[in-house]
Amino acid sequence: MRIDSLVPNDESYHEYCLYCRAEAVEWIVVDGRRKCVCHACGERADRAVIIDPGISWWLGRNGEYWHESSGVFVRDSLHRFLFFQRRAFPFAMTVPAGHVDRGESPAAAAVRELGEEVGIPGAGVRHIASDPLLGDGCRRGSDAHLWHAYLLEVAAAPEVTVNEEGGAPVWLTLDEARSRHLTYAVRHVIDRHAAALSAEHPQRADR
Repeated sequence: MRIDSLVPNDESYHEYCLYCRAEAVEWIVVDGRRKCVCHACGERADRAVIIDPGISWWLGRNGEYWHESSGVFVRDSLHRFLFFQRRAFPFAMTVPAGHVDRGESPAAAAVRELGEEVGIPGAGVRHIASDPLLGDGCRRGSDAHLWHAYLLEVAAAPEVTVNEEGGAPVWLTLDEARSRHLTYAVRHVIDRHAAALSAEHPQRADR
């Protein structure tokens, strides 16, 4: 998504309607899913164009709106991975993941999101890949993400409770996960980096 005309001149937080670009967005919950309504044009949408100075974002050469994200694939001794259902766009199954804050390292973001979303300590996360993804839409209006994937190995699958961003946690093998509706980024990582996610490695902290 190109947002050239929406880039503000200040360092403030802004939310714009996906359709009319008015800064008149209100977030609501419909059937357990987070959506927004524009009080200027009346349209409802699954997402808005959000300019947040607190996260890592930039414009590409063609004006494409880029974000930076980190996600953690948590693997137990049975080679099952933790997934949960998102309650905000994109409405699909994901792993613990989120945007990298400005000035934050991708590894630190991965550890932070892991703790915030599912309450699992992130000591021992290991970097798997960093891929630029076009077509990976998020609720903040970006369709392009530099996505950093990490792996955390745990001896046994812990009981987890997902925060307000998701629900229905489940442990699945990669083959089982492939049959589910996954977010663009998670499916990409599984399709491109399954061997690295499944390889046996000693637990160590990412550098």
